[in-house]
Amino acid sequence: MDEFLKAWNEIKWSAAPPPIEYRVYYDASNGKILFYTTESPPGEYILVDRDTFHCNRFDWTVEKGKMCPPKPVITKLRPDDNGTPCDARDITIIAQPGQKITHWKNHQNED
Repeated sequence: MDEFLKAWNEIKWSAAPPPIEYRVYYDASNGKILFYTTESPPGEYILVDRDTFHCNRFDWTVEKGKMCPPKPVITKLRPDDNGTPCDARDITIIAQPGQKITHWKNHQNED
């Protein structure tokens, strides 16, 4: 047993590996995310946690050094001069030539 302990204590243990840095590189002018990496290329980046890194969300932006989710967009179908021609009485039916029609178009409202 003494020989085992002596051999154990003589082993040159390697240092612990450096901690992994989860980086998000972004365009500083507009905050758009360019890429996610654990490497160290030059450029503007922020450090994020492992879960955020693995989500890999390119629709988010970076503002003031923090990840920001996209702003919600609300869409609504409304009658319009252009758009999909539908039956005047039933929006679910695409109109045939010669039918009375209403044009419907999807409009976006950002909150």
